[in-house]
Amino acid sequence: MYNQSCSACQENRYQTCSSTTNACQCPGNSYWNGSMCPLTLFQNVACHQIDACRSDLNLSCIINYYGEFTQCSI
Repeated sequence: MYNQSCSACQENRYQTCSSTTNACQCPGNSYWNGSMCPLTLFQNVACHQIDACRSDLNLSCIINYYGEFTQCSI
């Protein structure tokens, strides 16, 4: 139900309705991994997508020389 109309996630405690997009989104400090909304990750934790790390702590999922995501870092 991620990114569907807000009516799809009214009874869902794992997703919230975005008033900006009027669509179901992951709540704060979580991200959509393609199937669920896990919590965003802390520094030095392995990550596999760009939005997996805690942006409120200025962390990003670092990409290595080969273009692969590696770990959360400043």
